[in-house]
Amino acid sequence: MKAIVLREHGGIDKLLMEQDFPEPSLGEHDVLVRVRATTVNRIDLVVRAGYPGIKIPFPRIPGADIAGEIDEVGSRVKAFRKGERVLAWPLIACGACEQCQKNRRWLCLNWKYFGLHVDGSYAEYTRVPEESLVRLPEKISFEAAATLPVAGLTSYHALVTVGKLEKGETVLIWGGSGGLGTFAVQIAKRLGARVIATVGKESKRERIESLGADLVLNHYKENVLDTIQKFTDGKGVEVVLDSIGAETFPASFQLLKKGGRLLLCGLMTGREAPLNLHLTYLKHLSFLGLYLGEKHELEALLNWVSEGKIKPVIDQRFELSEAGMAHQRIESGDQLGKIVLLP
Repeated sequence: MKAIVLREHGGIDKLLMEQDFPEPSLGEHDVLVRVRATTVNRIDLVVRAGYPGIKIPFPRIPGADIAGEIDEVGSRVKAFRKGERVLAWPLIACGACEQCQKNRRWLCLNWKYFGLHVDGSYAEYTRVPEESLVRLPEKISFEAAATLPVAGLTSYHALVTVGKLEKGETVLIWGGSGGLGTFAVQIAKRLGARVIATVGKESKRERIESLGADLVLNHYKENVLDTIQKFTDGKGVEVVLDSIGAETFPASFQLLKKGGRLLLCGLMTGREAPLNLHLTYLKHLSFLGLYLGEKHELEALLNWVSEGKIKPVIDQRFELSEAGMAHQRIESGDQLGKIVLLP
């Protein structure tokens, strides 16, 4: 089968297009998915370069967004059949650990992530356990569906489940024009919040406003702290969604009002930041780390998309052989929304 294969860490030149990579062999509870669309996530760039603290066995096929059709099923698969349209939850849970037994599979102690621990979606075919699949409604295209498992699910889990964003609250979304950000702006607006989002390029402002943002700030040209303080009459915000990391943490901390929640789901600019413990407890702040979410949340998000309540934003489409160009597009910071790969 055709696949993009990593055989060592490095730059985009390490994304090797191979024409005869072996097709996955199935276990009795697995299905073989013919991948019709996938997307590029920032974690794919980290996997390519080397993931801190995780040894990645080579060869490895990157990618965690799997949208396609079932081509074959294992001998004990009961819930799915050949030909069905499916979307994969991007995690594989062990089903046996303490967290899985408590029905908290997204916190599985033995978790595996497609494209990191096991081969992923940059290929014609990939193997997915039956337990990690959901059905894909006919009215949702493969391309739209592929934007959901990582970026969409993380946004939903952050704002709905972990952050418990409420109607009338104000939320700040750092990086509102990325894959996660374009979902977060729409989800926050659907929840009835007042939405502030940042962008790095002026050309993106109007599009993010059209998604529902009440205030869009260019964090390179505008004073984010001062502008938000004026916008909120000096009160600050209830919730901050921060996938940037060290560079934005001080401002996120300062902008939270008493009882505020800081949702941390990324570290693009570093893993460590200063923290004032005194102000943390005086302001009753909650710092909540998260990644991805549970399968039922992905199904809920699929329903929203099916009903037209959330619309995936696709920036560009690339053929599988152009994976390097797709990675460059993300690294440039020019993309607005998700970048789709077509195997």
